[in-house]
Amino acid sequence: MDLGYSTFGKLLNSTGKPMVYSCSWPVYQIYAGIQPNFSAVKTYCNLWRNYDDIQDSWTSVENIIDYYGNNQDLIAPNAGPGHWNDPDMLIIGNFGLSYEQAKTQFAIWSILAAPLLMSVDLRTIRPQFKRILQNRKIIAVDQDPLGIQGRRIYKHKGIEIWSKPIGPLYENFYSYAIAFINRRSDGTPSDISVTLKELGLINFNGYRVEDLYENVDYGVLYPNTKIKVKVNPSGVVMLKGEVQFPN
Repeated sequence: MDLGYSTFGKLLNSTGKPMVYSCSWPVYQIYAGIQPNFSAVKTYCNLWRNYDDIQDSWTSVENIIDYYGNNQDLIAPNAGPGHWNDPDMLIIGNFGLSYEQAKTQFAIWSILAAPLLMSVDLRTIRPQFKRILQNRKIIAVDQDPLGIQGRRIYKHKGIEIWSKPIGPLYENFYSYAIAFINRRSDGTPSDISVTLKELGLINFNGYRVEDLYENVDYGVLYPNTKIKVKVNPSGVVMLKGEVQFPN
């Protein structure tokens, strides 16, 4: 595989035509008990699979989310402009996900800087799922030019928080996209309260905070400000904190 995938990548480039090269190189090696050489993978491939094929079910999406969270120290550093980890296609608008679950997949895939490959029949897609796929603000998080793959920064009793550094920057301070996920099965929304500082947003000039699904602008908040979000079961709240510059 090391020879075959790299040789095929060279041959594609030798055509002089711009192409996107998608590889299953790492996942096949992982299945075979071989440690992938990610330095080579990201040299020759534009995107690659690390884990099982997605199925049209929430359980499958959860398994992928768990894999990327549990193995983030190994796989997240390999992502960057032109070379991406691929958690597999979006199943939004098909049959296996509820509306809340579809929002969660779109949010986490964007936090992961993942390729957004749709699998839905666009002739029959329902309007609420179409709106998810057309959310330009979340697409912009996914396609942020810095190309940094986000990480799971909190996991406890079915609540998870994922964070992705994005632009603009002020000195060494990033802006951030934050996804709060409720994976509990108790059938009721969960309240999550946290300060910006606890999320890693520590610039004393503050952050302009916006809800990317609800289009609510919370204005400029500061590191010690506590925010409270209500997250539906198997759902998500996705915020963007844009770093502020001094006046």
